[in-house]
Amino acid sequence: MRMSCNGCRVLRKGCSENCTIRPCLQWMKTPEAQSNATVFLAKFYGRAGLLNLINAGAQHLQPAIFRSLLYEACGRIINPINGATGLLCSGNWHLCKAAVEAVLSGAPVTQVSSESAASTMMSPPLKAGDIRHISKDDNSATRARDAQKVKTRGRFKKVELIYFDLAFDPNTKLVPF
Repeated sequence: MRMSCNGCRVLRKGCSENCTIRPCLQWMKTPEAQSNATVFLAKFYGRAGLLNLINAGAQHLQPAIFRSLLYEACGRIINPINGATGLLCSGNWHLCKAAVEAVLSGAPVTQVSSESAASTMMSPPLKAGDIRHISKDDNSATRARDAQKVKTRGRFKKVELIYFDLAFDPNTKLVPF
C-alpha cells in the first residue's frame, strides 16, 4: 500500500495511484513545504477549485499549473489589483518570489500597504485602445446597418431580421405582415 502524498494528507483526501497533486509537489524539497503550499492554495482557491484548476490542464502540464497558481496567489496577496503580472511588469518580481518562499517555509505573506504600493509599484503599461472601438474603413456603412438589425425568434425559432430606418417619415403607413 502506497502512502498518501503530503498534498492529499493535508487536504484529508484519499490518495490513489493516479493522484493529481503528487507530481505537482515533486519540485519542492521538503515535506513541510509541500504541505504548506497545498494548504495555502486550498485556502486561496478552495479545495475543489484547486483540484479543478489542476485537472483542467493536460497531465504533463499539471506541475507547471500548480506552480503558476502558487505564484499568482502570492502575487494577488501582495498586489490585489494586478497580481503577479503587475509585480513582474513593475519590476517588483522579487516581492513575489519572497512571498512564495515565505509560503513554502510556513511564514505569513503580508500585503503591501496601499500608500507604498502606489508610490513604489507602477501599474503595468496599458495599450491605448478600447474594446468598443470600431475602425472607420470602407465597411463602416455596412457595420452601421448591421448594428441596427434586431433578431427575433418566432414560435418555430425562425430568425427574422427587422431593419429600422433612422429617418422617420410620419406619412409612412405601417402594414402588418
